[in-house]
Amino acid sequence: MEARPTSAARLLSVLDCFSAQTPVRSLTEIAQAAGLPLSTAHRLVGELAEWGALTRDEHGGYHLGLKLWELGSLSLARASMREIALPYLGDLFDATGENVHLAVLDGTDVVFLARLAGHRSVEILTTTGSRLPATTTATGRVLLAHAAADVRESALTSPIAAETQHTTTDPETLRAELADIARAGYCVADRQLADDAVAVAAPIRDASARVAAAVAVVGRRETTSVAHLVPAVVTTATGVARSLGYRRPARRRV
Repeated sequence: MEARPTSAARLLSVLDCFSAQTPVRSLTEIAQAAGLPLSTAHRLVGELAEWGALTRDEHGGYHLGLKLWELGSLSLARASMREIALPYLGDLFDATGENVHLAVLDGTDVVFLARLAGHRSVEILTTTGSRLPATTTATGRVLLAHAAADVRESALTSPIAAETQHTTTDPETLRAELADIARAGYCVADRQLADDAVAVAAPIRDASARVAAAVAVVGRRETTSVAHLVPAVVTTATGVARSLGYRRPARRRV
């Protein structure tokens, strides 16, 4: 006999209906997306709205409330990472004039903690707080290259969507690319997510030497010099890592 979802699971299913693509939903849409009877959805939405997790607008649509943002800000490790990295990201943006990203790995997805973009930057899909499959982004590939083997294999054995005709979707090819990224210390992703974009990313290590995040610049392919971006991105990642307490191991003398 299949177990019935708990109240907590149903509440979470309501919250999970919202995304960057669907930031506002009607009660009927919530019920359909969560697979709940309309009466149950009405009760759960009412509880979440009363608590502050959902807010209803003047047109009757619901969107995520500030209470969730407040709780999210209590995730000290990631909030601290973002605050420490922002000055370095700002310097990188000033130097390149292109989209600058800070991302972390969550399962086999990347979640973007920060994004800086200018009016002339190439148009891309990411926003602060959004997520994408790690296999399709430069930051994601850097993070997968340094992730635990089981996480990496889970990403490689899942279907890899072809966002463009140039997206690497073959698991064996991507596995080799991840090995190259781990050795090189940076990633170049050419037309993987958009036909007119090229991205360069580098890993950020924390005080324990673990790769905790990645920084990237995404530029317009026709006007971006990858050769100039690589040292700028690697230098930024190194600066953030040092501020997090990372110290490169001293080389042994022979």
